[in-house]
Amino acid sequence: MRALLFSALAALTLISPAFAIVGGRPADADLKAETAMIVSTRGASCTGVVLAPNVLLTAAHCVQPAADYAVVVFEPAGPRLIPVSRIAVHPGFDPASFDTRRPTPDLAVVKLSAALPADFRPATLTGEIALPARRTAFTLAGFGVVKDGDGKSAGTLRMVDLPSIGTTGGIMVRLSEGPAAGGCTGDSGGPVLLGGAVAGIIGWSTAAGGARGCGGVTGATLVGPQRPWIDATLRAMTK
Repeated sequence: MRALLFSALAALTLISPAFAIVGGRPADADLKAETAMIVSTRGASCTGVVLAPNVLLTAAHCVQPAADYAVVVFEPAGPRLIPVSRIAVHPGFDPASFDTRRPTPDLAVVKLSAALPADFRPATLTGEIALPARRTAFTLAGFGVVKDGDGKSAGTLRMVDLPSIGTTGGIMVRLSEGPAAGGCTGDSGGPVLLGGAVAGIIGWSTAAGGARGCGGVTGATLVGPQRPWIDATLRAMTK
């Protein structure tokens, strides 16, 4: 496991300094303290939201299929990996939902083998269960790429403001704005904030017109309706 994880770290160190989130801007210090980057031996990367010193909330598809996962901590001496030791996927999540277009809660809670550095802190999660009104303004953040297919642009936390354009099945909120802006590869699992609290977790994105890609619509699982599962899982992870 260690050899595989360090292979992932070696690949990460080759990423050029760049920005992520399509059409976004560098994230502020408060957001950086509540958000972490997740990598895997599958060569994929995602974003996670800090729930406790050693627990993150992310998207379920970010920790499937089976692989070794770790959080990257960027330190003065260079990136350091903290392996994921335990994963809990929301029982209602269906990996086939991306094909069937029937939304399910794309959420997972992961426990780390060691605590994050002291400059990280838990994010505030919303308890709101009502669906957001159309045009509600949200802020998205993630470590993903700035352009679909540009892997070298990942690794820097970016943020972007987008309004809601609707909801799906009482589970997800859809976000979009022109010109092209939104989540992209590597932003999955990142926070969707409303009033400083995490109201959703990024799950997917499309290009304009619903085509495969980025910069069209971003979908996120709403956190409020799933708080009972999130809170119970967090308690079990921190016993």
